[in-house]
Amino acid sequence: MKQQLKQSAVFIAMLFFGTCLGVALKYGYTQLFYQPHVITQDTSAHYEGTDKPVILYTTHWCQYCKQVQSYFKRHNIDYLSRDIESDDQHIKVLFNSLQRADIPQIIIGNKVITGANIHIVEKALKDHAFL
Repeated sequence: MKQQLKQSAVFIAMLFFGTCLGVALKYGYTQLFYQPHVITQDTSAHYEGTDKPVILYTTHWCQYCKQVQSYFKRHNIDYLSRDIESDDQHIKVLFNSLQRADIPQIIIGNKVITGANIHIVEKALKDHAFL
């Protein structure tokens, strides 16, 4: 009986420490490879040839892109939409210069926002007095 209790206690301790180790490794991995939603970089090449204050890199099938476009329309944000799957090589070069494959990519000033996090987009629009 005492031997069974001892084995059970060891098993529970191993399970507990194994779980803790797994959580710690997952957290460390996440932090190591975390890609921020907002990157500040030189975006001047993206604004050449347009007077639009916001640029959206999108595809026609992306639901998150549609959410961002809908938000822009509801709030009367003047933006330029660039479809990365079009035949326009210039758009592909500009999109690739962002060095991120995710869509949507939203450029507001010198900020590049990845994804459809409306709170982050809204903050950037307010910071630039577009909203």
